[in-house]
Amino acid sequence: MKKSILCVVSLITCVVSISGCFFKKEAAKVEHQQLIWHDSREKPFGTFDYPKITEKEAFDLLKTKFDVKVPSLIFKVKEMLIEDVGTKTMQIDEPEYTMYASGDELKMRAYYPLDEDNELRVFALVDLKYSFNKEKKEVRLTSQKLSMTTYGDKVTYPKDNFTELLAKSAEIIELPKKQSDTAIQHFNADYNELDKRPVSSKAIVYSNDKEAAEKKQVSQAILGGFDSKQELKEIYATIVDYTD
Repeated sequence: MKKSILCVVSLITCVVSISGCFFKKEAAKVEHQQLIWHDSREKPFGTFDYPKITEKEAFDLLKTKFDVKVPSLIFKVKEMLIEDVGTKTMQIDEPEYTMYASGDELKMRAYYPLDEDNELRVFALVDLKYSFNKEKKEVRLTSQKLSMTTYGDKVTYPKDNFTELLAKSAEIIELPKKQSDTAIQHFNADYNELDKRPVSSKAIVYSNDKEAAEKKQVSQAILGGFDSKQELKEIYATIVDYTD
């Protein structure tokens, strides 16, 4: 079971986050400033590899060893799994974290499994990327990503609420409700019929990534993923900081 789970995890390309309460003064000029985190830093991260660590170890490393912000996305994803995905008969299994640093980059992945009858039913991944800029002597949370999918024979989510989970994911990355509601309505209309759905692929619900990259702003995106039978089972949400 463990090997098959890791195989599925490795096949998912995370697209999938959030906030930071401390940022430099120039960040106040940009749109969605509540979603970014910048701070001063003198040295790169070094070279480290932590292939399997606990949540406490991961948070301690981020805060004390690497001196970076732990974004609220991590906590909001766990909350979503408990309140919006799981049922009374389900439970979140012990999460697993991996982290590695390589010079100017620090990456962390959190794996949150949701079990039903001692079997994996849904899992979520959170990926964080921090970057060090030598010239600016600055560190920033470059990207925050969430991906979530069902696992096993059951494609639908336990509460059969895929549309609501899209909306919740949009809320987590602080996409305005009016924008997310409109985008989700259009997505549902476009892919309501099975023959219009892609096979084993993703489709955009909302994304301003191209414009944000060009204008050096903050990118927000929500995507839905289809399996080999064209059924919706994957949700992706991401924030990328393109600001100067």
